[in-house]
Formats: sequence, C-alpha cells, structure tokens
Amino acid sequence: MGKIKVVDMAKLPDKELVSIFRQGAILRLPYLEGRLLQAREQVRGFEEKYGTTLALLSSQGLPDDADYEMHEDFIEWEYWSDVFHKAEVTVENVRAILEKVGETVGVH
Repeated sequence: MGKIKVVDMAKLPDKELVSIFRQGAILRLPYLEGRLLQAREQVRGFEEKYGTTLALLSSQGLPDDADYEMHEDFIEWEYWSDVFHKAEVTVENVRAILEKVGETVGVH
C-alpha cells in the first residue's frame, strides 16, 4: 500500500481542514518548543563541558586519551544534536503553518 496523504484521506471542506491544522498546531507547538529548548540546553552543556562544538569534535575525532565518560558523552551529544536539528525544523514548520492558516481562519 502506498503512502496516504492526510489531505487525501479527509473528505472535509477546506475551511474545516484548515481549522483542524491550526488547532493541532496550536496544541502541539508548546511541546515541540519545549523539546527544542531541552535539546539546545543539552548540546550547550556538552559544548561548555568540552569547550568545543560537536561538528569540530567530529571532524577532528576524539582525543587519543579520551576516557569512557567522553565516549559516552559523545554518543549522547550526537543524539541531542540530532534531536535539536529535527525539533528546530519541526518548530519552524509548525510556526509557518500557524502563520499561513492564521491569515485564512479566525480563532475558534
């Protein structure tokens, strides 16, 4: 079975779909912004702890004398960096939805 688009599934008037998207975005945005903030704080914590960025550390590789903690931190740092980038894109897109549908539909 092929991928089904949400808009194709819903046989609703455009105004109703826009309202649903808007309300869903309003409800979801605070969670997404919280996730973005959490990821940003985690990444900053590692940057402060090691005095470098993940990109620089990845390009240079871990130091030869890196201990177990640094290896574990590096893995966790990569995870939080990925979460940060995905959350950033998602928050931007949800805000764009709100801007777009805000012009079309009033508050319900």
